[in-house]
Amino acid sequence: MPSRKLISEKMAEFLSAIAHQHRIRIIEELHVCEQNVNSLQAILGTSHSVVSQHLSILRAKKVVKQRKEGNQVYYQLTQPELANWLLQGLAYLEGGLQSDEVIRSAVNEVKTIWTQTPDSPFKDSGSNI
Repeated sequence: MPSRKLISEKMAEFLSAIAHQHRIRIIEELHVCEQNVNSLQAILGTSHSVVSQHLSILRAKKVVKQRKEGNQVYYQLTQPELANWLLQGLAYLEGGLQSDEVIRSAVNEVKTIWTQTPDSPFKDSGSNI
């Protein structure tokens, strides 16, 4: 019994760390390729400080790791399969979407974008997907 309690607590902490729309997008964008804060800021359409705050939370839970190159800091997923795990969660969303064409269409679009194969995992793509 104690192991179930311990693991459920740890899982809740982990899920809490990724349970934000920006952090989910950061995870999926980092699956495509390594990014710096400026690239993620452009992709998310938010401020530099907001991106940095979310990356700090993800770093604290060891979801992302960083690499310095000169003045630039690049972020990548510690375990890239996390992005695939989140994509599998889209099936759960799709189950209740038979009557909502807008959301269903958005889910399909996101699947296409987020399932791209990384071209070069150590380059700043600067993409605005």
